[in-house]
Amino acid sequence: MAKQTIGIGSAANDGTGDTLRDGAIKANSNFNELYEKLGNQTDILFDIGAGITEGQVLKWGTSPSAAFRAGNFDTLTGNLDTNGHQITSDGTDNIVIYQTGTGDIKLWAGGSGSAYTYIDGDDGYLKWYAPYATLGDLPDATNHHGMLAHVHGTGKAYFAHSAAWVPLVDENQSITVLADVDTTVNGGPSDGQVLKWVASASAWQPANDLQGSGGGGGGTTQNLFETFTGDTGTTTASAANDTLNIVGGTNISTTMSGDTLTINMTGTLGDLDQNVFTTLGADNGTTTATTTTDTITFTGGSGISTNLNAGAITITNDSPNVVQNVLQTAAGDSGSYTAAAADSTLTIAGGTGITTAVSGSTLTITNTVALPSAQEGQTLVHNGSSFEAVATPCINFEFSASDSNNYTVTGGGVSANDPTLYVYRGFTYRFDNTTGSGHPLALRVSAGGSAISGTTGSQSSVQFWTVPMNLAAGTTYVYQCTIHGNMQGNIVVV
Repeated sequence: MAKQTIGIGSAANDGTGDTLRDGAIKANSNFNELYEKLGNQTDILFDIGAGITEGQVLKWGTSPSAAFRAGNFDTLTGNLDTNGHQITSDGTDNIVIYQTGTGDIKLWAGGSGSAYTYIDGDDGYLKWYAPYATLGDLPDATNHHGMLAHVHGTGKAYFAHSAAWVPLVDENQSITVLADVDTTVNGGPSDGQVLKWVASASAWQPANDLQGSGGGGGGTTQNLFETFTGDTGTTTASAANDTLNIVGGTNISTTMSGDTLTINMTGTLGDLDQNVFTTLGADNGTTTATTTTDTITFTGGSGISTNLNAGAITITNDSPNVVQNVLQTAAGDSGSYTAAAADSTLTIAGGTGITTAVSGSTLTITNTVALPSAQEGQTLVHNGSSFEAVATPCINFEFSASDSNNYTVTGGGVSANDPTLYVYRGFTYRFDNTTGSGHPLALRVSAGGSAISGTTGSQSSVQFWTVPMNLAAGTTYVYQCTIHGNMQGNIVVV
């Protein structure tokens, strides 16, 4: 309401001003609007008073009574609801959220509940709680690059990098989780072995600890024998400082001086002349040396030659066998044959109406039964001795379309858009859908209904239907596009 001014007339008591009643009405209306706009229609809810300072604002309070009073702008008495807006700084100044006490600064999102992300008022550290149940619960790594998270199901911590969640190694995990450590070599590590770098495998692998002089380790790599074998028995070193004793047997003595082992024969030498072999055997027959200068002669047999040069005998196959890929067993629709010898013969014989011929490396199989010429729609029928082409009660309907409103049907005596098709009991009908998957052709008992029983083939190509003899004349079915329902027509049984 606009302010109402009381008319006071042109001069005192000239009778031109508002009456006392009209003036009071205007005054009451003005006061009523003030009490309505600034209060609750009964009381003014503003208590400005004295002591107002620069920068203060009016704030609602309930003490000593409910009213708007002067207050500092930096103190909230209720929740700050941005309602879709942001707290921003257009300049270079910092945006500071300052807690002067020991309370936490909490970052709260997702509705009510505990604030799991906060700045701890005791130590000033940023802390958060992110226990994901499984790896599948983690957010998209691409959109959260650098994020840290914990997965309760695996008991591991992960960080997002290169569009993937990478697990962090902890003290409870084995060294085998490292990509350049392979402990599977030679069946895994054994007691006393160490990890050594293998350049060819680009990995640390278990190996024996080869110590240098003084027992300090890290000596020059050596090739050592761990196990020694004699004519009888073996021994295996059981420690890095194990000792092998070399003891002479009958008429044998051993002496160790520095790094030199001397083995002496303490007995008497026998006859220096010896038979270098006793008996030699072959696939057939044997020979035994009869003198110390006896000679053995190596003679080649069929396809074999021998040569002796500088103590080496060479045996050569002069007629080498030719390696061949062959089939040992041949199988047919019934029965099989397995070669009984290297020169066995497999005969390929023609059956009824079939002849075979081999010329060089070529096998020719010929059909000797001539098929008769036939016209479109005819069927080959065997009359007992040969095939002949005969006409059958099969009628073809060809479906095409220029748009998504009508099928164009030709054949069977029709050529029209969505015509009614009349079919005869006992006849077979061929429905050729040339539109393919663009307009799948359904043969249905009603529009949008189930398929006609007995149809075969594909809705996107050719379907066949033999009209049952028990269908009543006048039975009506439909053909319909499964994508565009308006493309349809009737099928009437006559």
